[in-house]
Amino acid sequence: MPSLNILDRLKSGERLLLDGGTGSELQRRGVNVLHGASAEVLQAWSALANVEAAEVVRQVHQDYLRVGADIIISNNFWTSPTRLEPIGLRKKWRVYACAAGKNAIRARNALNPEAYVAGGMAPPCLQRLTEGRNDPDVVVMGEKAYRKEFADHARLLADVGVDILWPEYVGRIADCVAAVDACAETGLPVFLGVRHVQADGSMQYGERIEELAEALRGHRVDAILLMCTPPENVSAGLPILKRSFSGPVGAYPNIGYKPTAPLKPGSGGPSRETDFFQIGDYYPARLAAFAQEWKAVGAQVIGGCCATGPEHIQAMRTVVKG
Repeated sequence: MPSLNILDRLKSGERLLLDGGTGSELQRRGVNVLHGASAEVLQAWSALANVEAAEVVRQVHQDYLRVGADIIISNNFWTSPTRLEPIGLRKKWRVYACAAGKNAIRARNALNPEAYVAGGMAPPCLQRLTEGRNDPDVVVMGEKAYRKEFADHARLLADVGVDILWPEYVGRIADCVAAVDACAETGLPVFLGVRHVQADGSMQYGERIEELAEALRGHRVDAILLMCTPPENVSAGLPILKRSFSGPVGAYPNIGYKPTAPLKPGSGGPSRETDFFQIGDYYPARLAAFAQEWKAVGAQVIGGCCATGPEHIQAMRTVVKG
């Protein structure tokens, strides 16, 4: 367990280095993350790897710690009952969720006991599973069921021993508020990851970041980060977030990942249709340049999301920690 409180460090103005992608890195290392997936629906993604490839999961966490990450996010992205149900594992969700938390803690304790483990959990994203609907999860599931899913997940991870709860990949304001409220019940710090920011700095479905900050006023959320978003869009949204939210802000971008691309028909070698890594020119040095820009705006937690690897986090380390 770290000896320093992360909120005290952020309050003092310190900047912290976040890890990079975990699910995408597992896929790059040959782990099957496509159980039951189709070209359109990912299902539970890397959730099963926490048991089936636990050693590789720990290696990924440790590789980020080796290059200087102050925070690693556990591989709990979709270790939830709703996401495991389509592949017949709803009743075993606690097994996979607990394994994910323990893998991250074990990796942290072995490499750097002063690093923080965040319990990262995503919403069910039912708008992708329910044909013809594009409503918030709190509408599709009902707010009571939605909050219970987050609260149960958060309580399990708190009991396992994570340092932070990290509801992430949340796309609508109503879902964000319900998610942070459910996680706050544990008493642990709550960091929120907001997905798919648009080129004009708005949220995925046209809601404004200013509206999100206002909706969260009075709720327990200790930091907000823009995530799973192209770096250029992070640059558009981050100044708005910094102006609107009084707490620490940060970013962890997606640089080009299409996990089900191998399921699409293609010919020849890797291409836009067949290669699940589509990073283009987002090489490590370029991502470090974006990190410098975000740092200048006031970001205090900077790392990477899908398709970023240890090499990207290493490149950003000097910028973030410099």
